[in-house]
Amino acid sequence: MFSDKKVIDLSRIVSSREALRIIPPAMARRLGVLPVMIADEKLYVVMEDDEDYLVLSQLENLVGLPIIVLKPKTPESVAIFIRKYYPEQVSELDGTPLGLLEEIVFRAMLSRSSDIHFDPERDQGYVRLRIDGMMRIDQQLPLANMNELISAVKVSAGLNIAEHRIPQDGQLTLWIGNDEISMRVATVPTLYGEKMTLRILATENTLAELAELNMLGMNEQHLQTLLGTLENAHGVILLSGPTGSGKTTTLYAALRHLKKTGTLHILSIEDPVEIPLDGINQIRIDSERIDFNRALRSTLRHDPDVIMIGEIRDAETADIAIKSSLTGHLVLSTLHANNSVGVIARLLNLGVATELVNSALRLVIAQRLVRSPCPHCVRLETPSTLDREFFGWNNEEILVPKTVGCPLCNQTGYAGRLGLYEMVPIDRKVREMIRNKESEDALSHYLFGDHALLTLQADGTEKIRKGLTTPEEVRRVVYLNDK
Repeated sequence: MFSDKKVIDLSRIVSSREALRIIPPAMARRLGVLPVMIADEKLYVVMEDDEDYLVLSQLENLVGLPIIVLKPKTPESVAIFIRKYYPEQVSELDGTPLGLLEEIVFRAMLSRSSDIHFDPERDQGYVRLRIDGMMRIDQQLPLANMNELISAVKVSAGLNIAEHRIPQDGQLTLWIGNDEISMRVATVPTLYGEKMTLRILATENTLAELAELNMLGMNEQHLQTLLGTLENAHGVILLSGPTGSGKTTTLYAALRHLKKTGTLHILSIEDPVEIPLDGINQIRIDSERIDFNRALRSTLRHDPDVIMIGEIRDAETADIAIKSSLTGHLVLSTLHANNSVGVIARLLNLGVATELVNSALRLVIAQRLVRSPCPHCVRLETPSTLDREFFGWNNEEILVPKTVGCPLCNQTGYAGRLGLYEMVPIDRKVREMIRNKESEDALSHYLFGDHALLTLQADGTEKIRKGLTTPEEVRRVVYLNDK
């Protein structure tokens, strides 16, 4: 047994199942030991007291493997993560379909998954997790076990267990340890049986590290632009980006910032409510009884200062949202478009009058999520010819992060994500260009050329230089015509 000088960040790794199973939960909690991984026939652990050689000797005798002690980035985090991996409340459902579901959800939560997929194929079923935006196989199951699992989830989510030919949607809540985990459930018939997807709805605990705007990866210019716009008493702030680009997280962080003063009445309209926020009145959309338009009209009678709309989906919602801002409300919402300038064109295409857009719109944000390189195995290399051309580094000596892969990141080379941002404040010149119906290219030339605002690609380039992401990640999420 010996100590490894490698420092690990427990918040950016996931302990392997094999390592967790090798030390019983009661012993891990009693000894203050968290197993991390098994590699090269050695067990790697972190400890609350890494100089307690009696404990290390007991561990070696128990597991029959040499023990390597890693150094945690923050020693006080060891106890926190031991409680996280070994919750004291033990489920009594082991061996049942719901017990298997709890195990899968628990593992998904530990690995920061956003979605769990149950996929039937010809001979077997696959459980896949979406981790940091990418799909990963978690385990294989016999089709009979997969069907039992899907049926158990359907019962718990209030779906029709006998219906296999049409899509169904519902919601499910599980208690995993001390955490209440809510999930959206969706089923759809496929060639080899029913497919089910569980979207894990974040909790206050799981999003604690993203609770503040300065935790999302914005540079100082972007952060001050957004904070300054949030000080407006009225107007519209719109976010755009594909599904899974972190728009809701940004909106929630903005609402947390606004509620700090305690002087604002904040209402949100969401489908569904993803995170309950104290101090904010959140309205859940129910398609059978209340839609976005009806909910939005109703909120205006409750004297709000700030209204958050989960998504502007149609012309009527866009019109009401814009007009709401003109009557003294600050409105935050999302709208699907390829980039920030495209949001303006999308609003106009929805039929919102040009003068209303000019009067109400304050800030447009486009965002994407990119993965961060694993800090335990990343190395620096010279960029490829493709990267030099894409990022404009043709005549520049530069080193960029290169992913390698190690047991701590499950050989992916990545751990965690951060945002890329493109922000367009609506100034007098932009309003004039909108009024004159100038093209998206003309707007882009003024904003990102003459006005020197950062495009998504430029923000990504800046973050590559700082070692926060890789060229491959930025090229993956940024459109070539953003260049």
